[in-house]
Amino acid sequence: MKLEEYEIPYFGMWSDLRKKFLQEEKPEDLAELASENMLVEYLSGIEDKYSDRFEELVERQMEREGVDEELKIKNPLEWVGRVNNIRSQVREILTEEICS
Repeated sequence: MKLEEYEIPYFGMWSDLRKKFLQEEKPEDLAELASENMLVEYLSGIEDKYSDRFEELVERQMEREGVDEELKIKNPLEWVGRVNNIRSQVREILTEEICS
C-alpha cells in the first residue's frame, strides 16, 4: 500500500501538526511508520503527550502570572484575555517543538 492510499485518522491538533510536518519535511519517516503499521500509534501518542503538556504548561504559566480564580471574579475580561494570551504562547512553543 502506498502512503497516499494509507488512511490516517484524525486525533487532534497536535497529531495533525506532526503529521503535516512529517508529510512536508520527512516523508520517508512518515512512510516508514506507515509501512511498519506504527503510524496510528505514533500519532495517538503525540496527541496524548502534547495535550497533557499543553494543559500543564498553561496551568504553570497561569500560576506564575497570578491568573487565578480571584482575578476571574474581580475582572473576568482581564482574566479571559490573559488566559487566551498564555494559551497562545504555549501553543507557539509546542508547535515549534512538534515541527522540529
